[in-house]
Amino acid sequence: MALSGKAVDKLVFIVLYGGLIALVVWGGSRLINYSLDSKFYKDFLLQWESSLSSYSVKSGIWPDFSGGNHVEYMDNLSQLMERVDISPPKSNTGRSYVYRIEKIGKEQDDIFILGFSSRIFLYGISKDTFKRIDRFVDGEVDKKKGFFTGFLSKDGRTYIGVWRL
Repeated sequence: MALSGKAVDKLVFIVLYGGLIALVVWGGSRLINYSLDSKFYKDFLLQWESSLSSYSVKSGIWPDFSGGNHVEYMDNLSQLMERVDISPPKSNTGRSYVYRIEKIGKEQDDIFILGFSSRIFLYGISKDTFKRIDRFVDGEVDKKKGFFTGFLSKDGRTYIGVWRL
C-alpha cells in the first residue's frame, strides 16, 4: 500500500520538527548543565580557595586530621575560620563544605570539599564536572597533570579531585 502525498508530507513534517525539538532540548540541557558546573566553580570552589588562602595567612592553626574524620575536621575548620572573621562560602546544602549539583538528565552530585593549606580535595564529582573543573583550573583536560588532578573513586562512577593551591 503506497502512502498518499498528504500522508508523506505529514510524516516528513513530524520527523523534521520532532528532530528539531529533540535537538533543542538536548542542546539546552547541555547548556544548563554546563552553567551549573560553571556556577559551582566560580561561586563555590573559587570562594573556598580564597577563604583557605586567607585563613592560612591570618591564622595558620589547622584542626587535626586523622584521615577518617572528614566531617569533624571540616566542621572544626569552619568554626576556626569564623573566629578570625573569614566566612566559609555559602552552600546550597546545610553544610558549608557540601555542594549539590542537580543536572538535567543525570544523577545529582553531592560534592564534599576537604580543605587544607595547600590542597583542596573534592569527593563525589561526576566525570563531566571533573573535566570542566580541570579545564577551568588548568586550561586543558588531563587528570594526571596540572594543578587539578584526580582519579576514579571506589564507587566506580564518581571522581576524587585534588586541587593544589
